[in-house]
Amino acid sequence: MPVSDAIVFYYCDLDASDVPTRRAVGQKWVFWSLESPTNCEMRPLLSWRTAINWTMTYRLDSDILDTYGSITPKTVPKFHSFDRLRENWRQKKIMALWPVSHCHTFGKREHFVEELRKYMRVDIYGHCGNYTCPRGTKCHQKFAKEYFFLLSFENTICKDYVTEKLYFTLQFDIIPVTFGGADYKALAPPHSYIDALEFKTPKDLAVYLKQVSEDFDLYKIYFAWKGVYDVKHWVYYTFCNLCAKLYSNSFTEHSVYPDIVHWWNDTSQCRAWNRQTMQLS
Repeated sequence: MPVSDAIVFYYCDLDASDVPTRRAVGQKWVFWSLESPTNCEMRPLLSWRTAINWTMTYRLDSDILDTYGSITPKTVPKFHSFDRLRENWRQKKIMALWPVSHCHTFGKREHFVEELRKYMRVDIYGHCGNYTCPRGTKCHQKFAKEYFFLLSFENTICKDYVTEKLYFTLQFDIIPVTFGGADYKALAPPHSYIDALEFKTPKDLAVYLKQVSEDFDLYKIYFAWKGVYDVKHWVYYTFCNLCAKLYSNSFTEHSVYPDIVHWWNDTSQCRAWNRQTMQLS
Protein backbone atom coordinates (compact mmCIF):
# COMPACT_ATOMS: atom_id res chain seq x y z
CA MET A 1 0.00 0.00 0.00
CA PRO A 2 2.81 2.53 0.60
CA VAL A 3 3.58 2.57 -3.17
CA SER A 4 -0.04 2.97 -4.33
CA ASP A 5 -1.17 6.31 -5.74
CA ALA A 6 -4.51 5.90 -3.98
CA ILE A 7 -6.18 3.69 -1.39
CA VAL A 8 -9.96 3.33 -1.44
CA PHE A 9 -11.70 2.75 1.90
CA TYR A 10 -15.32 1.55 1.87
CA TYR A 11 -17.36 3.33 4.55
CA CYS A 12 -19.43 0.40 5.83
CA ASP A 13 -16.32 -1.77 6.25
CA LEU A 14 -14.22 0.84 8.06
CA ASP A 15 -12.74 0.07 11.44
CA ALA A 16 -10.68 2.32 13.67
CA SER A 17 -7.82 -0.19 13.44
CA ASP A 18 -7.81 -0.01 9.62
CA VAL A 19 -5.98 3.33 9.46
CA PRO A 20 -2.63 2.48 7.80
CA THR A 21 0.43 3.36 9.85
CA ARG A 22 2.46 4.29 6.76
CA ARG A 23 1.50 6.58 3.92
CA ALA A 24 3.41 7.49 0.77
CA VAL A 25 4.01 11.15 0.02
CA GLY A 26 1.18 12.45 -2.16
CA GLN A 27 -0.88 9.28 -1.77
CA LYS A 28 -4.64 9.90 -1.95
CA TRP A 29 -6.97 8.27 0.55
CA VAL A 30 -10.44 7.93 -0.90
CA PHE A 31 -13.64 7.62 1.13
CA TRP A 32 -16.11 5.44 -0.81
CA SER A 33 -19.78 4.79 -0.09
CA LEU A 34 -23.00 3.96 -1.90
CA GLU A 35 -24.81 3.74 1.43
CA SER A 36 -26.17 6.74 3.33
CA PRO A 37 -24.68 7.82 6.70
CA THR A 38 -27.58 6.21 8.59
CA ASN A 39 -27.01 2.75 7.11
CA CYS A 40 -23.58 2.09 8.64
CA GLU A 41 -22.04 2.68 12.04
CA MET A 42 -20.51 6.14 12.39
CA ARG A 43 -18.15 5.49 15.33
CA PRO A 44 -15.24 3.93 13.36
CA LEU A 45 -15.14 6.97 11.08
CA LEU A 46 -14.06 9.19 13.98
CA SER A 47 -10.52 7.82 13.67
CA TRP A 48 -10.45 9.00 10.03
CA ARG A 49 -11.65 12.53 10.73
CA THR A 50 -8.71 14.35 9.06
CA ALA A 51 -7.30 11.50 6.95
CA ILE A 52 -9.39 11.67 3.75
CA ASN A 53 -8.29 13.42 0.54
CA TRP A 54 -11.12 12.56 -1.86
CA THR A 55 -14.69 11.33 -1.59
CA MET A 56 -16.37 8.87 -3.96
CA THR A 57 -20.08 8.66 -3.13
CA TYR A 58 -23.59 9.21 -4.50
CA ARG A 59 -23.51 12.82 -3.27
CA LEU A 60 -23.28 15.35 -6.07
CA ASP A 61 -20.58 17.31 -4.23
CA SER A 62 -18.26 14.27 -4.07
CA ASP A 63 -14.88 14.41 -5.80
CA ILE A 64 -15.85 11.32 -7.81
CA LEU A 65 -19.55 10.63 -8.35
CA ASP A 66 -20.75 7.05 -7.83
CA THR A 67 -24.36 6.34 -8.76
CA TYR A 68 -26.63 3.36 -9.36
CA GLY A 69 -27.59 4.52 -12.83
CA SER A 70 -27.80 7.34 -15.33
CA ILE A 71 -30.42 9.05 -17.47
CA THR A 72 -29.23 10.75 -20.66
CA PRO A 73 -30.93 12.31 -23.71
CA LYS A 74 -31.17 10.03 -26.73
CA THR A 75 -28.84 10.91 -29.60
CA VAL A 76 -31.85 10.75 -31.92
CA PRO A 77 -35.28 11.09 -30.28
CA LYS A 78 -37.76 8.38 -31.24
CA PHE A 79 -41.50 8.50 -31.76
CA HIS A 80 -43.12 6.84 -28.77
CA SER A 81 -46.33 5.04 -29.67
CA PHE A 82 -48.95 4.76 -26.94
CA ASP A 83 -50.94 1.91 -28.56
CA ARG A 84 -49.18 -0.86 -26.64
CA LEU A 85 -49.22 1.25 -23.49
CA ARG A 86 -52.99 1.71 -23.81
CA GLU A 87 -53.50 -2.06 -24.07
CA ASN A 88 -51.29 -2.61 -21.06
CA TRP A 89 -53.15 0.09 -19.11
CA ARG A 90 -56.49 -1.59 -19.81
CA GLN A 91 -55.21 -4.89 -18.41
CA LYS A 92 -53.88 -3.44 -15.15
CA LYS A 93 -56.14 -4.02 -12.16
CA ILE A 94 -54.11 -3.21 -9.03
CA MET A 95 -53.01 0.23 -7.88
CA ALA A 96 -49.51 -0.22 -6.45
CA LEU A 97 -46.88 -2.53 -5.09
CA TRP A 98 -43.97 -2.00 -2.73
CA PRO A 99 -40.95 -4.32 -2.99
CA VAL A 100 -39.07 -4.04 0.30
CA SER A 101 -36.51 -5.99 2.32
CA HIS A 102 -35.90 -3.70 5.32
CA CYS A 103 -39.04 -3.32 7.41
CA HIS A 104 -37.88 -0.70 9.93
CA THR A 105 -35.94 2.25 8.56
CA PHE A 106 -34.43 5.56 9.61
CA GLY A 107 -36.59 7.48 7.13
CA LYS A 108 -39.84 5.84 8.38
CA ARG A 109 -41.06 4.98 4.89
CA GLU A 110 -43.00 2.11 6.47
CA HIS A 111 -45.11 4.63 8.40
CA PHE A 112 -45.91 6.50 5.20
CA VAL A 113 -46.99 3.26 3.50
CA GLU A 114 -49.16 2.30 6.48
CA GLU A 115 -51.02 5.58 6.09
CA LEU A 116 -51.20 5.25 2.31
CA ARG A 117 -52.77 1.79 2.56
CA LYS A 118 -55.73 3.27 4.41
CA TYR A 119 -56.82 4.88 1.14
CA MET A 120 -55.62 2.54 -1.64
CA ARG A 121 -54.37 -0.96 -2.23
CA VAL A 122 -50.63 -1.48 -1.93
CA ASP A 123 -49.31 -5.04 -2.23
CA ILE A 124 -46.08 -5.54 -0.28
CA TYR A 125 -43.45 -7.90 -1.72
CA GLY A 126 -40.49 -9.29 0.20
CA HIS A 127 -39.64 -9.80 3.86
CA CYS A 128 -42.11 -7.17 5.05
CA GLY A 129 -45.20 -8.38 3.18
CA ASN A 130 -47.30 -11.34 2.07
CA TYR A 131 -46.18 -11.45 -1.58
CA THR A 132 -42.99 -12.91 -3.01
CA CYS A 133 -41.17 -12.60 -6.30
CA PRO A 134 -37.43 -13.11 -6.89
CA ARG A 135 -35.57 -9.94 -7.75
CA GLY A 136 -34.85 -9.26 -11.39
CA THR A 137 -36.26 -8.45 -14.79
CA LYS A 138 -38.99 -11.12 -14.81
CA CYS A 139 -40.50 -9.74 -11.61
CA HIS A 140 -40.58 -6.20 -12.94
CA GLN A 141 -42.16 -7.44 -16.17
CA LYS A 142 -44.86 -9.09 -14.07
CA PHE A 143 -45.29 -5.93 -11.99
CA ALA A 144 -45.63 -3.79 -15.12
CA LYS A 145 -48.45 -5.99 -16.40
CA GLU A 146 -50.48 -5.96 -13.19
CA TYR A 147 -49.78 -2.68 -11.37
CA PHE A 148 -50.07 1.01 -12.21
CA PHE A 149 -47.43 2.18 -9.72
CA LEU A 150 -44.33 0.91 -7.94
CA LEU A 151 -43.28 2.53 -4.68
CA SER A 152 -39.59 3.35 -5.08
CA PHE A 153 -39.11 4.34 -1.44
CA GLU A 154 -35.59 4.86 -0.06
CA ASN A 155 -34.79 3.65 3.46
CA THR A 156 -33.28 7.01 4.36
CA ILE A 157 -34.14 10.53 3.27
CA CYS A 158 -30.68 12.00 2.83
CA LYS A 159 -29.25 14.62 0.48
CA ASP A 160 -28.82 13.18 -3.07
CA TYR A 161 -29.46 9.60 -1.91
CA VAL A 162 -31.16 7.50 -4.58
CA THR A 163 -30.61 3.80 -5.25
CA GLU A 164 -31.15 1.33 -8.07
CA LYS A 165 -34.91 1.14 -7.41
CA LEU A 166 -35.64 4.23 -9.48
CA TYR A 167 -33.35 3.48 -12.43
CA PHE A 168 -34.47 -0.13 -12.72
CA THR A 169 -38.18 0.72 -12.50
CA LEU A 170 -37.93 3.42 -15.18
CA GLN A 171 -37.03 0.73 -17.71
CA PHE A 172 -40.55 -0.73 -17.49
CA ASP A 173 -44.09 0.46 -18.21
CA ILE A 174 -44.92 1.23 -14.61
CA ILE A 175 -44.80 4.60 -12.86
CA PRO A 176 -42.34 4.89 -9.95
CA VAL A 177 -43.53 6.78 -6.88
CA THR A 178 -40.46 8.19 -5.16
CA PHE A 179 -39.76 8.87 -1.49
CA GLY A 180 -36.30 10.16 -0.72
CA GLY A 181 -33.90 13.06 -0.34
CA ALA A 182 -32.65 13.38 -3.91
CA ASP A 183 -33.49 16.31 -6.16
CA TYR A 184 -35.56 14.18 -8.51
CA LYS A 185 -36.31 17.13 -10.80
CA ALA A 186 -32.60 17.42 -11.59
CA LEU A 187 -32.10 13.66 -11.71
CA ALA A 188 -34.97 12.27 -13.80
CA PRO A 189 -36.92 13.42 -16.88
CA PRO A 190 -40.04 15.52 -16.28
CA HIS A 191 -43.16 13.40 -15.71
CA SER A 192 -41.21 10.15 -15.36
CA TYR A 193 -42.08 9.68 -11.67
CA ILE A 194 -44.43 10.93 -8.94
CA ASP A 195 -42.81 12.33 -5.79
CA ALA A 196 -44.72 11.21 -2.69
CA LEU A 197 -43.20 13.97 -0.59
CA GLU A 198 -44.67 16.68 -2.81
CA PHE A 199 -48.11 15.80 -1.44
CA LYS A 200 -49.38 17.18 1.84
CA THR A 201 -50.54 13.79 3.13
CA PRO A 202 -50.56 10.14 2.02
CA LYS A 203 -54.31 10.55 1.46
CA ASP A 204 -53.67 13.36 -1.03
CA LEU A 205 -51.17 11.14 -2.83
CA ALA A 206 -53.70 8.29 -2.98
CA VAL A 207 -56.34 10.60 -4.47
CA TYR A 208 -53.94 11.70 -7.22
CA LEU A 209 -52.74 8.17 -7.99
CA LYS A 210 -56.35 7.08 -8.39
CA GLN A 211 -56.91 9.92 -10.87
CA VAL A 212 -53.86 8.91 -12.89
CA SER A 213 -54.82 5.24 -12.93
CA GLU A 214 -58.34 6.00 -14.23
CA ASP A 215 -57.44 8.54 -16.93
CA PHE A 216 -55.28 7.24 -19.79
CA ASP A 217 -54.54 10.74 -21.10
CA LEU A 218 -53.12 11.63 -17.69
CA TYR A 219 -51.42 8.24 -17.29
CA LYS A 220 -49.58 8.38 -20.63
CA ILE A 221 -47.95 11.70 -19.73
CA TYR A 222 -45.66 9.71 -17.44
CA PHE A 223 -44.30 7.69 -20.38
CA ALA A 224 -43.79 10.36 -23.06
CA TRP A 225 -40.20 10.88 -21.89
CA LYS A 226 -39.22 7.38 -23.06
CA GLY A 227 -38.89 8.61 -26.64
CA VAL A 228 -36.39 11.27 -25.57
CA TYR A 229 -34.24 9.72 -22.82
CA ASP A 230 -32.26 6.53 -22.21
CA VAL A 231 -31.96 4.91 -18.79
CA LYS A 232 -28.97 2.85 -17.70
CA HIS A 233 -29.26 0.69 -14.61
CA TRP A 234 -25.98 0.10 -12.76
CA VAL A 235 -23.27 2.35 -14.18
CA TYR A 236 -19.73 1.04 -13.80
CA TYR A 237 -17.70 4.16 -14.64
CA THR A 238 -16.77 5.07 -11.08
CA PHE A 239 -13.32 3.52 -10.90
CA CYS A 240 -12.56 4.68 -14.45
CA ASN A 241 -13.32 8.21 -13.26
CA LEU A 242 -11.10 7.69 -10.22
CA CYS A 243 -8.29 6.52 -12.47
CA ALA A 244 -8.73 9.55 -14.72
CA LYS A 245 -8.57 11.85 -11.70
CA LEU A 246 -5.32 10.22 -10.60
CA TYR A 247 -3.86 11.06 -14.01
CA SER A 248 -5.13 14.65 -13.91
CA ASN A 249 -3.68 17.75 -12.28
CA SER A 250 -5.87 17.00 -9.25
CA PHE A 251 -3.42 14.31 -8.19
CA THR A 252 -0.61 16.79 -7.55
CA GLU A 253 -2.84 19.33 -5.83
CA HIS A 254 -2.99 19.29 -2.04
CA SER A 255 -6.46 18.38 -0.83
CA VAL A 256 -7.73 17.06 2.46
CA TYR A 257 -11.11 17.07 4.16
CA PRO A 258 -10.70 18.99 7.43
CA ASP A 259 -13.46 16.86 8.98
CA ILE A 260 -14.87 13.94 6.99
CA VAL A 261 -17.28 13.15 9.84
CA HIS A 262 -18.86 16.59 9.53
CA TRP A 263 -18.98 16.42 5.73
CA TRP A 264 -20.53 12.97 5.65
CA ASN A 265 -22.72 12.92 8.73
CA ASP A 266 -23.78 16.52 9.32
CA THR A 267 -24.12 17.91 5.78
CA SER A 268 -25.97 14.88 4.40
CA GLN A 269 -29.15 16.31 5.95
CA CYS A 270 -30.77 12.95 6.77
CA ARG A 271 -34.37 13.24 7.92
CA ALA A 272 -37.35 11.03 8.74
CA TRP A 273 -41.07 11.21 7.96
CA ASN A 274 -43.20 12.00 10.99
CA ARG A 275 -46.67 10.47 10.88
CA GLN A 276 -48.01 12.92 13.49
CA THR A 277 -47.09 16.05 11.53
CA MET A 278 -47.10 14.37 8.09
CA GLN A 279 -43.79 16.15 7.46
CA LEU A 280 -40.06 15.49 7.44
CA SER A 281 -38.16 16.16 10.64
